[in-house]
Amino acid sequence: MAGPTVMENAEDVGEFLENVDEVHRLIEGLKAGTISTDYIDYKQKQKEQKELERQELEKKRPAGRGPSPAKPETTPSQQNDEGSDQDEESERRERAMAKVKELMANRERKLRARVRYEEYVKSQDKTQFGTDYTKWDIWCPEDEEDDLINSIGPNTPQFKAMEKDIDERHRQLVERRQLADRCRVRGNEAYKARQYSEALRCYQQGIESERTNMALHANAAMAALKISCFVQTIEHCDKVLSIADFLHNNKKDPLCVKALQRRAEAYRALQQPARAVKDLEAALEIEPGNAEVEKQLGKAKLEDDEARKQRAIVKVVVGAAGNGSGSTAAQVDASGKACPSGVSGNGLVDAGGVTLDVEKLGRVERLAAELALKAGADVEAGASTIGGTEDSGKEAPDSDSANGSGRGSFGSRALHPEQQRAEKPAPVAQHGPALPPRPQAKGAGLAKGGAARTNSMFDGHDEGVAAGKAATSTMVGICSELRSLLRDDDTCCIYLRECGGLQNVASQIFAKRPPGSQTANSDLAALLLLLNDACMNDGNLKQLPALKVLPAVVAALDAGASGGVAGGEDVAAAAVTLLCTAVTNEDVRREVSKLISTSNNLARLVALLANAKPPVQAVALALMGNCMVDKTIKAAMAAEWSSSTSTAASCFLGLLRSRNVVLVEKAAVLLGNMSTDAALRKEILARHGVVVQQLVLLACDGSGSGGNSEELDLRRAAATALLNLTVDDAGQRLVSEEVESLAKLNRLAMSLPPADRVLAARAAGICARIAKAPAGSAMLVDLGAIAGMVAVAAIALDGMEATDSTGVDSDPLMALLDAAVRVLTIVTSPEDVVRAAQLVDAGGVAMLMRAVQFASGGTATKGAGRSGRGGARASALGESVLANAVLCLAGLARCKEYLGTLRKADPVPALVAVAYEGRGNTASKNAAIALARMAHEPDMLEKLRELHGIEIIYQYVKP
Repeated sequence: MAGPTVMENAEDVGEFLENVDEVHRLIEGLKAGTISTDYIDYKQKQKEQKELERQELEKKRPAGRGPSPAKPETTPSQQNDEGSDQDEESERRERAMAKVKELMANRERKLRARVRYEEYVKSQDKTQFGTDYTKWDIWCPEDEEDDLINSIGPNTPQFKAMEKDIDERHRQLVERRQLADRCRVRGNEAYKARQYSEALRCYQQGIESERTNMALHANAAMAALKISCFVQTIEHCDKVLSIADFLHNNKKDPLCVKALQRRAEAYRALQQPARAVKDLEAALEIEPGNAEVEKQLGKAKLEDDEARKQRAIVKVVVGAAGNGSGSTAAQVDASGKACPSGVSGNGLVDAGGVTLDVEKLGRVERLAAELALKAGADVEAGASTIGGTEDSGKEAPDSDSANGSGRGSFGSRALHPEQQRAEKPAPVAQHGPALPPRPQAKGAGLAKGGAARTNSMFDGHDEGVAAGKAATSTMVGICSELRSLLRDDDTCCIYLRECGGLQNVASQIFAKRPPGSQTANSDLAALLLLLNDACMNDGNLKQLPALKVLPAVVAALDAGASGGVAGGEDVAAAAVTLLCTAVTNEDVRREVSKLISTSNNLARLVALLANAKPPVQAVALALMGNCMVDKTIKAAMAAEWSSSTSTAASCFLGLLRSRNVVLVEKAAVLLGNMSTDAALRKEILARHGVVVQQLVLLACDGSGSGGNSEELDLRRAAATALLNLTVDDAGQRLVSEEVESLAKLNRLAMSLPPADRVLAARAAGICARIAKAPAGSAMLVDLGAIAGMVAVAAIALDGMEATDSTGVDSDPLMALLDAAVRVLTIVTSPEDVVRAAQLVDAGGVAMLMRAVQFASGGTATKGAGRSGRGGARASALGESVLANAVLCLAGLARCKEYLGTLRKADPVPALVAVAYEGRGNTASKNAAIALARMAHEPDMLEKLRELHGIEIIYQYVKP
């Protein structure tokens, strides 16, 4: 129950406390028997008399200024006693006022919480039922705090009990928070060890101690997501968002972005992409430019679009199936063809905002049925049965479809018997409602080969005509016509999956996987290309692992060497094309990488790469380049490269020397991906140094075919591969041993202005790695690298400072600046007076100070500080620039003769800031070392003392 309104005026509060004290004393005296009731009456009359005298005095006092009334005289002893009493009373009043103010603040906080609670209750949808746990969390109870403010005094036992209770509550709160933090630490350790269930248990234990801990809820959501507890993930993310909104009043907390991301992933897993899109868009509003959120949003939008189209197809199919079959439920358009009820004469229908071409969908279903019939006829001719029924007088049972719903309309969609026995596909997650089975037309018999022909909602033709067409059509022709329908039409691709055609195609590929005759190879190539076009739809692409068709596709790579049978090369080319499309999905790519890494499949792919035609070589290179991010295929490639019988090295060298710029560029990209693996990089450098020399030639001179965009992409790819190969000492030696090669790279890095910033940055990075070797460092100094890199760094800084106004991408400039500063730091690290003189003469001190100020968000950035486009502080490259620039200044400070030059640049304030703000990182340690060396100069020492830099240095550099 709420009490009286809290007094706002401090004077009113003081008067209130005086009255409370007086009443308290009188009550205590009555209880003890020391005060009589007559005394209380006397005090009341005295109080009334004083009030009357005060009123009379106010009436007699003249307006304006006048003499103050005389105070009664007091003795010195009375003054001392009164002074001590007044001090004690004043101290007591201050304590009481502090308590009252605290009570007033707590009451105001609760009143605001109650207002937010009432607003939340009003904003909820009262038509929904269920327990609202969020409402519980923000409910503020109506306690007796308001009455306490006006009913107790500061020295009463009640007040002291309240103080004790507050202290006890605070102690318990601290203990609960400490326990929650310990649980969080244990959970993080379990999460790092991939023990996600244990991590979730620890996080939930911490939440029991502190329910409003946002970090614990966010971590619990991530752990639940890892073990596929998607509903639990959503609940924890909801908690994070509600706590941030209602308790912290901060919807833009960084944890909110993570919560929205994780909830979106859970929604996607639960087949609710629309909600995922909404969450990710909200996350982008909080943190614009977040690359990870943008990537997730793109995937979610694709899935949402797929689900929307699937629902539209289901709506049309269900509506047509509900109307019956045959001409009684169909309209006939101008061409005489039957179309479902509600469909316009041109065959277009709008369902849920998606325009469907019903005529095209009908052709897809008819062609898929004809393809099944053709496959059945081929099996019967080969004395083998694929599905079907034994009794021709009974309807063929539906086989399991790709999504496990049993909604197929074609009896021949059953898997190949061997595929059923050895590799039975698992049910695939269904994205939308299942299509209902369509009733069979009366009098319709079984098609040849045991495949039952059901009546389609689109079919307005005679069954005999369809059967005749299926008998005369070839599989290649059917596949070709289907491909023309699927190309650039997502709805047809989706309906091919919904009507069972996708699984039927996969089953037939499995059945035809061994190399066969010319006809069999032609059919297999056509089926592979058909499946490739169908997999341009992301939903179909995700079905490949569940369909168990990937092993058959990988096995088809060997068709090109199958005894010279015609059509084998086409099968291999189609298989490579399908695999290249498949690896665009991360989950499918892992499956393909595992398959290629086993059973000599990688050797077959390398052989195909060496002997195929250029278009097929380009696709094979793209396939291997995409798969090379997986560890399994890297290990297999390392074994293949080191094999004495392998042709991998000669194959890649031949591709690098090709006149086809596209092939050379893709080969260089693949080598760059391969070089990220230590074992594979070691094999390339140990056995085939000529590959490195060819990459240097390509990076510096190109292929000689001109300066177009393809040529530029080639040079960038070659430089990237070379940059990865020079991570090891062996690669650095291979480049530094060739003086001409190093001179070319040095010229490319120091081209001013750089023709291409990305290419120049990679060339400078290669020079920085070569400078680690003493021979390479000396050679770079002889080539004028010190003065050249100072000029390059200055150009990069100019570009970075102008980034905000020009809108130019700053990443290449930042990489160029980082590489140039690293070269200068490495080549001047030895205590060499000659090199130090070259650095000073080239203006290196001023440039390094600019780099320090820029990377630390100083004034030299002209407003492009920590949060701007040019703010390098938050990036890894920015930290590298800062640490190396400070280290280079520290190396220069070792030379006593250059301390005066450093003093003129006034480096102490900037370095003190770096040492203080870095809080123990590499840049702060380097700055402390530089300041310790600069302290030998008196003026800089005095500046250091003014800025309290001695204490900062002592944290890193112990005497």
